[in-house]
Order: sequence, then C-alpha cells, then structure tokens
Amino acid sequence: MKFSAGFALSVASSLALWLSHACADSNIQSEVISKSPRGTFLITRQGERDEKANSSTKFWITSAVDSNQRVQLDETLNEPDAWHFFISPDEQWICATVHEHSQLVSLRLYQRETGLQFKLVTTAAEETESDDWKFDKNDRFAIKPDADGDETGRLYNYFVAWSSDSARLLMDRRSQLEAKAKDGGYLWHRDYFYFNLRQHKLEHTQYLLDLNRLFRRYDSAHNDVVPAFAEPVDALPSEKELQQRCAAAEQRLNKAYPAFLEHADDANDKQDRRHYQQLWLKARESGGNAFAAAGPKSERTRRKLLYLADTTENRARDLEAYLEERARYEDENKKQAAEFLRDNARASAGALQRRS
Repeated sequence: MKFSAGFALSVASSLALWLSHACADSNIQSEVISKSPRGTFLITRQGERDEKANSSTKFWITSAVDSNQRVQLDETLNEPDAWHFFISPDEQWICATVHEHSQLVSLRLYQRETGLQFKLVTTAAEETESDDWKFDKNDRFAIKPDADGDETGRLYNYFVAWSSDSARLLMDRRSQLEAKAKDGGYLWHRDYFYFNLRQHKLEHTQYLLDLNRLFRRYDSAHNDVVPAFAEPVDALPSEKELQQRCAAAEQRLNKAYPAFLEHADDANDKQDRRHYQQLWLKARESGGNAFAAAGPKSERTRRKLLYLADTTENRARDLEAYLEERARYEDENKKQAAEFLRDNARASAGALQRRS
C-alpha cells in the first residue's frame, strides 16, 4: 500500500477512518469510515454478500456511545470505497462525494432532522442546474463561459471545506474542455462555488470570482495548491479569539507534519511532501492577503487571521487523519503477520506430531 503527499483537496477526499471487525455472519463486515467533529456519532458502512456473491453496502449513522443506536443514511450496489463523507463542524450536515465512473464524481448533501436521522437534501451530478441545485439569475460573481469552452462530458464535483460557522459548503466543480494544452492534453475549467446551507442555494462571492479567474482554462498537469477555506456568513470573531485559534492550529500542524514526513515511502516521496508543504505555505500566505484585501480596511487584520486559522486547521486535520489511518494500517499488518506465524507454528507442530 503506497501513501503519497497528494493534492490538498484529494487528501481531504481520501482520508477516511478505517476500523474493521468481523460480524457473527462471515458474509457481513462493518467498518467505521468517519467520526463527527464533536465525537457524538460515527458513519459506518456494512457490506453484505448473498449466496450468489452479489454484494451491497449500507451506510449508517451510529451513536458513538451506543453502537446499537443507528439509522441508515444511504445504500449502494457500487464500489463502497468510491464514497467519502465530510461532516460539518456543527454536525448538522453531511457531504458525500461518490466516484460514479471514470467520467463523473457526484456529490450528495444530507441535512440532520432529529437524533441520528439525516435526509438527502440535494445531489450534484451531470446537471448542476436542477430545481434544488441552481444559482440565482443575477449571480454577478459568476464567470461568463468562453465561446470555445465546450466540455467533453467529464465532470468531477469535489468537497473543499465547510465554513467555520457551518453556514457554507465550498465545492469545486472540474470539467474537462474540448480545448487542448500545448502538450496535447485537455484543458480544464474549475469553478469554486458555495452551497449556502441557511438559504439552500448556490452562490459565488467576490472572493470566489477572483479565485475562479485563475482556473478558467488550466492545465491539470500543473501542481496548483489551493488551501481549503470557506467564507463564513456570521460576523468575524474578535482579533484575540482569532489569534488564539491561529496559535492552536499552528501547534497542531507543527506536531502532525514531522510525523507525516517520517512516514514517507522513500527519499523521493519525502522530498515531494516537503515540496508540497512549501507550496502550501506560500499559497496560505498569498491567499490570506487576497482574502484580507477583499474586505473593508477595518476588518483586514481579522480576515487574514480567519483565513490562516481555518486553512491551518483544515491542513492539520488532514494530516492527523492520514496518520491515524497509517497507524491502523500498520497495526493491522502486525496482527496479520502474528496470526500467520502462529498458524505456521501450529501447522508445523501438527506435522511433527504426525511424523512422530
């Protein structure tokens, strides 16, 4: 199993928390794939295989204190590893990205009702302009499409970040264009946009307009780093509170990053991880300056502190989740190796007794 540094948005999408255990029925296996930010519930998946070897997977919202309390979230007949879940800071929303096939990554949004019950609110797939998934007609911050910007049909919807007040969900829609780059590869269009969780509508902002201008037509071969950050709706916290959040987030990152480097597969992988971190630090600084400059002069210090705090928290959380996954992977390997040696010892002892 190879671990790599990866792109920040992809890292967030790939870091699930795996914990497997066999059930009484050998045809059923349950795994914890995500835990809520406040630790009140888990998202578990339960795979079943019938007598004809047909498999299906159910996803459950399970109480963290009583595993017998659970409510089904969704079900799939496709590859369960294609599903990745992201839970909002207030634990009222769940975003799921689903790799449907090579041409499409869809997105599903669930809202909490009561207790452990979540309902599907909307889905983003091939068509983003459905009745419950559309922008206002007067969306003045949207980039006008190019005349030669025809798409090939390959479309990926990615989760990027929740805002710190859980009022917005930031997504990244990547569509392949018919136009070609100099090396002959396809160009892409990337559109960052929000789903406003309070108003239940899609929206752009001036900040996203400036960001989207950078990716109107881009070559996917370039390693572009965009720290994960979503603008809040609520008023900015005090400067003191934001400074404390920044310090705490930096401390988390400084603890996780060295351990992340230590788990590199080889020297080249370690160098790639260092290089990515350098790019991320530069992008965090320039992004913070851009976000600060987009607001009133009286708020610029707090806007930059907010950007630094949120992006650093998101980066630290990604690395911590990676380290947890890696630790469980290594622990499982040790258990399997011990079981293998024990089984071999038993077999050898049995063979020796039979010869005796």
